[in-house]
Amino acid sequence: MPELPEVETIRRQLNQKLAGARIAQVDLLRTGRESPKGKKFVESLRGKKIERIERRAKLLVWRFSDGGALTTHLKMSGRLILVGHNYQPQKHDRAIFIFVGARHPPSPRLRRTSAVPVRVVWSDVRQFGYMKVVAKDELVKILGAYGSEPLESSEQELVERLKSPKTRKIKVALMDQTNIAGIGNIYADEICFRAKILPTRRLASLSEQDRRQVAREIKKVLREAVQARGTSADAYVDARGKAGAFEKKLRVYGRAGKPCVVCGTLIKKIRLAQRGTHFCPKCQT
Repeated sequence: MPELPEVETIRRQLNQKLAGARIAQVDLLRTGRESPKGKKFVESLRGKKIERIERRAKLLVWRFSDGGALTTHLKMSGRLILVGHNYQPQKHDRAIFIFVGARHPPSPRLRRTSAVPVRVVWSDVRQFGYMKVVAKDELVKILGAYGSEPLESSEQELVERLKSPKTRKIKVALMDQTNIAGIGNIYADEICFRAKILPTRRLASLSEQDRRQVAREIKKVLREAVQARGTSADAYVDARGKAGAFEKKLRVYGRAGKPCVVCGTLIKKIRLAQRGTHFCPKCQT
């Protein structure tokens, strides 16, 4: 599932191309995961001007000039990819968006680069992702339900998020979107490893120093991952169709049975909160 670094990567790439553009056309290829459904979805988007594309947690927010927005959650396998004018729809494509007035790199062939439409295809193999057109009031409620943005919060704010409820396990606290926004399974494992904390530790068992170390690693890991354009451990690719490079830096996630990069002990995998959880039984305590 795309987490904060992957969604932020896509946001930056799309915003660079589409800020200031208008939605000229929406070709809905498969209905059922958009709101409102069918033709109403298409009609509600046609002509909308995109002021900017933002991210909240794992949610993409296409803000319109009229105050409304299109919210997009990619869930497990969703993709938003910039494609060319001769693109042919594929089996799992849900919609193709055509924008005019979008930004383009300078071209000697074009006097007015904004004349060339930009196409973005929304595809989803597992079909869990969704798009929803919302008014300003509803958007405020949706965004307000998420917790602290880890890259925007202070270290102390994150420390406070790791104090209660006391019986909660650290990995569960990291992945709770109402607590800290944007962290999923991959980065929770990596944060715990770098902080040298077992993912099964209860919040009550953490010292102030432990919490501060986790808070530091939250910021460090996420920044590194954003810089590397995310992790392509599953089906993720960025808006240009390219894999993320952070997979090469993973130290525990997906490495069950392999030697720890620090001490050589075999990495273990357990189930925690119904998710595969990786850790080093020696480095993490």
